[in-house]
Amino acid sequence: MKVAALIDRLARWAGVSGIYLLAACSTTSQESPDHPEYFDPVLEKATGFGGDRVMEAFHYLDSVYAAFPDAGPLDRTRKYNFKLDYYWNIRRDPYRARIYADSILWVLSGKTTQPAYAIEYGRALLQIGDLLKEEGKYSDAFSRYYEGRAFIQRAGDTCFFNEYNSRLAVTYYYQNRFQEAIPYFREAFAVLDACKRNLFYRFRNQQADLDNIALCYHKLGQTDSAMFYYDSATRYIAAHKAPFLKNPPQARFVGEALAVINGNKGSLLLKMGDTAGAENLYRQSIATNLYGSETRDAQITITKLVTLHLAQRRHSEAATWLGVMRRSLDTMPNGENETLWHKLRSQYHQATGNHAMALLSLQSYIRVKDSLEKTSSPLRAIDIQKEFGYLAREYELTLLRRENEVKTTYLYISLIFFAMTIAIILLIWQNWKRSKKHVEELRKLNHQILIQHDQMNKSLDALEQSQLDNSKMMKIVAHDLRNPVGAIITLTELIWLKDNDQSGETQSLLGMMKESGEKALNLITELLRMNVISKTQMELVQIDLVLQYCVDLLRLKAEEKDQKIVLHTIPMTLQASREKIWRVFSNLITNAVKFSRRGTVIEVSMKRDNNLLRISVKDNGIGIPTDMKDKIFSMSPGAGRKGTQGEESYGLGLAISKQIVESHGGRIWFESQEGKGSVFHVELRINALN
Repeated sequence: MKVAALIDRLARWAGVSGIYLLAACSTTSQESPDHPEYFDPVLEKATGFGGDRVMEAFHYLDSVYAAFPDAGPLDRTRKYNFKLDYYWNIRRDPYRARIYADSILWVLSGKTTQPAYAIEYGRALLQIGDLLKEEGKYSDAFSRYYEGRAFIQRAGDTCFFNEYNSRLAVTYYYQNRFQEAIPYFREAFAVLDACKRNLFYRFRNQQADLDNIALCYHKLGQTDSAMFYYDSATRYIAAHKAPFLKNPPQARFVGEALAVINGNKGSLLLKMGDTAGAENLYRQSIATNLYGSETRDAQITITKLVTLHLAQRRHSEAATWLGVMRRSLDTMPNGENETLWHKLRSQYHQATGNHAMALLSLQSYIRVKDSLEKTSSPLRAIDIQKEFGYLAREYELTLLRRENEVKTTYLYISLIFFAMTIAIILLIWQNWKRSKKHVEELRKLNHQILIQHDQMNKSLDALEQSQLDNSKMMKIVAHDLRNPVGAIITLTELIWLKDNDQSGETQSLLGMMKESGEKALNLITELLRMNVISKTQMELVQIDLVLQYCVDLLRLKAEEKDQKIVLHTIPMTLQASREKIWRVFSNLITNAVKFSRRGTVIEVSMKRDNNLLRISVKDNGIGIPTDMKDKIFSMSPGAGRKGTQGEESYGLGLAISKQIVESHGGRIWFESQEGKGSVFHVELRINALN
């Protein structure tokens, strides 16, 4: 289960070399410089020992560091992170993990003005927050989270901004507040889009964020959304894994991450009735992770497989897997998984008629479960936002006290310069007397300016009145259009809620209807704002995923006309408005479907040309007549025409698309031959992050 692994597997051994280089260039004269060129291969070799030889890795690191007495602050931090990762994420030993976290704080204390040191200092605080939360000290844990975020933000390195959001998301998840967890997982994913320096760190966490979003939708019972994000996580790994397969530890992580996703996806398949597919994915996940660094996830997957075998009355196989899990727990203890083992063992004995053993196992289950709930129940009652609100106010008070001290200092300085100020005022007064004539001329000029200002105010009042009149008219139009569209959305939701046993395909279609209605409402809003100059809100958008989603959404519409949409993408992230750029692609693909004949193919492709990205939508439709080519990007009469099956068209989509593309600094054009089809091109500038 990757939510539990998200806090645990913020692997300290990977991704530190990037920030390490920052510190190597900015060390103080009192501190030994860092040596990334020496310790990079050392840490890489240590991670190559694997989980079963970690003690050998420890001895190797200790001997290398002992032979190199002038290690810098980040050199030592990397060693402590390596051991911290093992004792917390693998052995689950909070006592030793806390020793190494405190050691990191001690090494970097007083050096956090340097960005690389501030990042590692903040991450150590976040790790201590995890340890405190495990002990049930939630107030102290949230305080450490807040401090850790402040240090990471101070450094200004966006690669690590996601760690705070990830912890909030995981906390909401364990409170069963899955709907509130989803935005934080998405924010963590979006922040990492800007992390171009440390690709493995980005890869490791972004695939986890996608899997965690899927888990939240899974828990909420939204199977279609859950499957979409499980598949998105799998596609993400397939698309980005190539650079890491040559590095054994990173290649091992790729396999383990995919196995975790398969274990989670298997549960969704089981919920959808595909028992054979679920069992197959369970077995694949266990085979990969049982003896690796994701042993606890493998233990959870074993419980799912045992539950399936008991339901199918395959008692012998269930007993075998219970034995495997027992041996794993003896090697790698875990309180929650221990509880599940006792529960399943009780169910197994009950199913096989051994009621005495079933009772003993049930008593053990209740005892362990009660012990865990005493620790975890306070977390469910905590309002995270209130906790952080209290912390924010405490820090504000601290800042106000410091600001007061600074103001007092400024007051003393002001007194020192008071005499000088008086002297300056006297000089100015004498100069003013000599310049009396100039002052009179300025007075006359000021009077003229006042007259012009009054005239300008009258003009502005007239413009404002005109704007108010226009706004009233727009509100009437909005009211008349929004009500029927809103009614459609409401009816769609009522149908969805009224008939919960609908098939997955029907639910998906209803979801698309609802989303299309919401897009229509957004279109109405956009039409009302067409003559108002507004700033487009930009964010980092993965264009290939947006295109994929557009195609998935419109594929059913194309199939109604026996059409096929073929998509060719390349990974690319741009600064853009996600909703607006989606609307451009949706308009172009919708038009291709609308104006193409039955049985034809529509091609959607991405191509990079130096610092430009070109998205092309090609159809084999009816083409654009010569007399319409100058009108299609305008809202003039005659810009719209009916589709090949009589579909309505109002000639607004391409005009809006042109405004959106130009607001992004790009351009849109087309190539068309009447009767043979059209190709629409959108060209956007690639930012420096790619």
